Amino acid sequence: MLLVSFLFAGCATEPVVAGAGDLGHIHDLVTDVDGGPLVASHTGLYRIESVDRAVLVGTERHDLMSMARLPDGRLIIGGHPDLRLEEYRVADKPPHLGLTESVDGGETWSVIGLLGEADFHALEPVDRGLLAAESTGRIWLLNESGELEQLGAVESRDLAVDPTDQLRVVSVDYEGGLWMSVDGGSTWSSFDAPAQLVEVEWGTRLLAVEEAGTIWAGAPDGLSWEVAATGPIDVETFHIDSENEWWVTSKGGAIARSEDAGSSWQDVYVPPNR
Repeated sequence: MLLVSFLFAGCATEPVVAGAGDLGHIHDLVTDVDGGPLVASHTGLYRIESVDRAVLVGTERHDLMSMARLPDGRLIIGGHPDLRLEEYRVADKPPHLGLTESVDGGETWSVIGLLGEADFHALEPVDRGLLAAESTGRIWLLNESGELEQLGAVESRDLAVDPTDQLRVVSVDYEGGLWMSVDGGSTWSSFDAPAQLVEVEWGTRLLAVEEAGTIWAGAPDGLSWEVAATGPIDVETFHIDSENEWWVTSKGGAIARSEDAGSSWQDVYVPPNR
């Protein structure tokens, strides 16, 4: 019995390395972490350790539809829970993760609120907390006190906030269209997009990417756009760390990085059998 227990404990510490198709669709990526970037996938949270190695973080396998990292280091996720675990089951409620946080880099998780009630598809840190967009279109604010406030409504697959005026928020809908709020997410107006877009980011300028890989730069009001760069195709996620360091994830779980504002790209992770 002791030998069996020892062997089981030893096996439990072995890292779970992603195989072909495990990463699949990546919904979000955070890079300001030790040990390599983290990606939110349909089979859990993975750390990218090298171009051919992605390792599951922790043991929980949530279906992650969104993820953000707050300035204090906490990870916040939304999506659908790992229903093998009783603490995520809510009787007569759909499998929605609500907002769930980790204070240890994704090793363990605890629910903040709306478990069984809300499926969040876009999360964006702001000075006053975290903006969270539900799949139903409702926009919430997780404030600095840890309370959830309902704001306005807009269909959103991604959100971006103007760092110089955090009341100005841009949303990309599921048809690739653009919406803007100038009151922090309470009211929204549509405006013309330069193409059918999938993601937006806002650093020193407003950037947006289309699935074919074209990256656009927009004026702060979103009324004029120009091509800024061309990246990998089949884009699913776009993330910027600085004015020049950009990241793109593509269908199948591939990840690429540019350190020169999209002039050139290097593979960060290539899934097996790709």
